Amino acid sequence: MLNCQEMSANEMMIANPASPALVKTIEMSKGYIDSNHQHTWHQVIFPITGLVQTKTNYYQHLVPHTSALFIPANLEHESVALTNTTFIGIYINPTLCRTYNQQVRTISLTPFLRQLLQEIRKRCSDSENRDALVRLLDVLHDQIFKEEIVTFQLLLPKDRRLRIIFDQLIENPSLDWSLTVWGDVVGASERTLSRLFLKELKTSFPRWRQHLRLIYSLTLLDENLSIQTIADKIGYQNDSSYIKAFKRHFETTPQQFRMHSHHR
Repeated sequence: MLNCQEMSANEMMIANPASPALVKTIEMSKGYIDSNHQHTWHQVIFPITGLVQTKTNYYQHLVPHTSALFIPANLEHESVALTNTTFIGIYINPTLCRTYNQQVRTISLTPFLRQLLQEIRKRCSDSENRDALVRLLDVLHDQIFKEEIVTFQLLLPKDRRLRIIFDQLIENPSLDWSLTVWGDVVGASERTLSRLFLKELKTSFPRWRQHLRLIYSLTLLDENLSIQTIADKIGYQNDSSYIKAFKRHFETTPQQFRMHSHHR
């Protein structure tokens, strides 16, 4: 007989319809793609090691060890391991919990939330403490929706021309082409592209590109690369410019982020 860790998440849900929540530890090697799928239960995922990228609708969410991601039931999503990754999936039974909005949410993994998720993980295997688990799930609901938190999120452009730029910069974030050059590549004027960025992404091209580069650098911080090498790979002229931008964006330095990753 399969234990829960050997079952798929959906098999677990079918086998345990009366459980308030289920938990599964999932390991994905670098580059593994968990192609488009959905669950009938809500899902909260958080990495123990590594980095997961999950795509839903027009959004691409990066989930480092400092974050958790809430995915509502029945929403199609695809996950990719950007590094060798181990993460926890907590699945919440929608018929036995409070009502959740149908909205993906990236949540900052505060010490309190981390401890709460670990406690829920422990209680999921204790069938005699069902009421305690339900109460913990109520607290989790409040944590998920206590404020509007949008971190590590890249909006995927709908416009074909912007999507070409996005795809090429994801492959090579150090590309330093101006909008004029990109216009020649995608067949649009600089002015048209500038308008599209403001209309679709609510920001300018330089700010959006910096956001993309900084998020991409999180994957490199899991590798044995110097900060200067990472800065070069994502298009910064020197490590001090990269460190300054990273700290302004994530409120920590790249080295602090790396050390936290290695010692959590």
